[in-house]
Formats: sequence, C-alpha cells, structure tokens
Amino acid sequence: MKPLVIDFAPRPPSSARLRWIAGGVGMLLAIVGASAWVLTSPVEASHMAPNPPLGMPGSEAAQAADRAIRELNLPWPEVLAALADHFGTQHDAVLLRVEADIARATLRLTGEARTQAAVQALPERLRSASPIAGADLLGVESVAGAAWPVQFTLELRIREGA
Repeated sequence: MKPLVIDFAPRPPSSARLRWIAGGVGMLLAIVGASAWVLTSPVEASHMAPNPPLGMPGSEAAQAADRAIRELNLPWPEVLAALADHFGTQHDAVLLRVEADIARATLRLTGEARTQAAVQALPERLRSASPIAGADLLGVESVAGAAWPVQFTLELRIREGA
C-alpha cells in the first residue's frame, strides 16, 4: 500500500514553469526594444541628411525666425522711456509719428517743436539716452502761425542688446 501524504501547505510552482515565463517576458522585451531601435534610428540620423527632411524649417523660415528674435531683442521699453523723457507737451518738442525699421534697428521720428534751437539740440540730447546709439536730424521746416511752428524729422539708431 502507498503511504498517504497529507500536506496542507501549497506547493511552490515548479521552477521549469518560472523559467518558461521569464524566457517569454525576456523575448518580448527584446522584440519591443529592437523594434523601437529600428523605428528611431532614421530619426536620430536625420541631421546627417544632405537636404532637410520635410517638416524642417527651410532658409526662409529660419530667416523669419531670426527677424522675429532680433525684433524681440531690441530694447523697446528703454527706447520708449527715452522718447517719453525727451518729447511731450511739457518739453520743447512733440512727436507726431514714429516709424520703426527693424532690419536696420532704426526709428524715424516726425514731430513739431517750439523753436529751431530746440530742434537743433534734440540729436545731442537723444544720443545721451542709453538705448540710442545715434541720432541724425534729417529735415527741418518752419510753419508760420502754428502753436508748434517748427516741423522736423529725426532718425534714431537703436543700440542692439542694450
């Protein structure tokens, strides 16, 4: 007769079954890793291609981005503060129009002044402002009978990176 073994503790799974499960999981991980490497290698090597792939910015897009960055890097708050310090009804001159040329980093100012002497002093006063690299008087015109009898045009060069 066979002896009867009574054991109430569960048997641990056989080690052969664990090896098969571990081998299957390892193989699955190897397949997923290899497919990820195969799919990403062309993307990683795309910077070595002679022509930029589709979706990459061309020279026109890069130039547009450079212009936008240059415009943002100009010290606009300082320039506007300098203009507010030198023009207005409390000063000898007022501004009528301001035109910006971002590519050249210049401003063209059109305004009116009370006297010729005030207009002649403007370029030197504006050059003393920190964001302004240079100021040139382009034209002066007298208008008889006006509250602000002298009209002028100035060109300011903005100091980049100020």
